[in-house]
Amino acid sequence: MKAEYINPFIESTLNVFSTMVHLEPVRENVYLKDDNKTTYDISGVIGLAGDVAGAVVISLPESLAIKIVSSFLGEEKKSLDHDVIDGIGEVLNMIVGGAKKLFIDRFNLKYKISVPSVIIGKNHTINRPSDVKFIGINFSVDKQMFSLELSIKEENNNK
Repeated sequence: MKAEYINPFIESTLNVFSTMVHLEPVRENVYLKDDNKTTYDISGVIGLAGDVAGAVVISLPESLAIKIVSSFLGEEKKSLDHDVIDGIGEVLNMIVGGAKKLFIDRFNLKYKISVPSVIIGKNHTINRPSDVKFIGINFSVDKQMFSLELSIKEENNNK
């Protein structure tokens, strides 16, 4: 995966949170993901296909998921209900959609995105192709952390 491919996702995450979620995340560290374990108990997953292929995963603790969706909806949520689960999928969808435009503008690469899936449970895993590395980016929001994990490879011998 080319290092410059992470920047559209970082920018889109910061933009979506600022404009739609009304929270200001801070980008923390970037790391190489070397296993299938998720960091937190809730993960949203979207697949990419086209000029580039791969997946994007957002992983966050339950309390932060509730806070994010409450802010996004403008309605206080008190537990991990259907709205929160759908909301996490929608936030991820907006992040990946925003990055998609940046990919076209910067790299002239297009991709389609799958419908988001949200996985819930302590110590869940997300199987990844062994030949594609995942890069993780940690963000903090109000003293809580979440991660965005990316695995992107070019298809069809582009660039």
